[in-house]
Amino acid sequence: MKMEYGAILREIRIRKGLSQKEVYTGIISKSYAIEFEKGKHVMRVDLLIQILERISMEIDEFMYVSRGHQLSNHARYIYDYSRFANTHNIPALYELLENLPYDDTLMSAVSAAEIRCRIAVLKKMEKTGIYSPKDAPAEDKKIILDYLNTIESWTLQEVQLYGNTVEFLDDTNQVFLFKRLSKSLELYMEYDVGREIFCGMLVNLISVCFRQQAYTYVDVLITQLQLICTSYKELFYQITAQFFEGLLKGVEGDENGMKQAKRALDILKETNHTDLAEELASLIL
Repeated sequence: MKMEYGAILREIRIRKGLSQKEVYTGIISKSYAIEFEKGKHVMRVDLLIQILERISMEIDEFMYVSRGHQLSNHARYIYDYSRFANTHNIPALYELLENLPYDDTLMSAVSAAEIRCRIAVLKKMEKTGIYSPKDAPAEDKKIILDYLNTIESWTLQEVQLYGNTVEFLDDTNQVFLFKRLSKSLELYMEYDVGREIFCGMLVNLISVCFRQQAYTYVDVLITQLQLICTSYKELFYQITAQFFEGLLKGVEGDENGMKQAKRALDILKETNHTDLAEELASLIL
């Protein structure tokens, strides 16, 4: 870890009213702790995690604090992209595209392709009122697909990318890639951030399956979504699952199911998710 992390840890420790003895005993020596807090020693990650447990702090929060309470570049991108895409803010998406760090890395190219796909679809929807992911540029879809196909072991960043772009992929690749990433689901069931990312991915995939009228697949995915979003923290996804469940019943001829779907849409609108509610409403045939 970087040397300046010692000074940051010292500041946090003092603010919490903890002594060096309380924080470091049994992990590193007193002399090493003194030099570490002065920025003269580095710290192995496993030792840093043990120390952070002593001060009741997760490493994600520590990294956030160490950046001056700023998100990492990737986290900032995801935060902005999600806000602008979910609110259909095309000008903001253009600005996000212009401000990407074009550093010739593969992820920069993938992020740019992701944004261009979203802009193309939203512009078409703005003009025609029809939400058609197939209108995304072919060359950008290929960039995303080529990247996802290179991943052997999926982590949350790839799951999130798949969830954000699954509608731009053809049917075969949607299923093939989902089977690969689904192997990771159980590994993240107890991790809040992981559950949220998987919930978002499932919502997008279920929407795609409804548009394709793949209702058998929809039923299985809704069950998975309901199994994951059991905490109050996933209330938005629980409401969305209620919409999907009602819509599926409605497709099967149950009038009460369609009422359930529309009630869920009303709740989303009342909680300031109007754009998302309208996007989901487009699934009602």
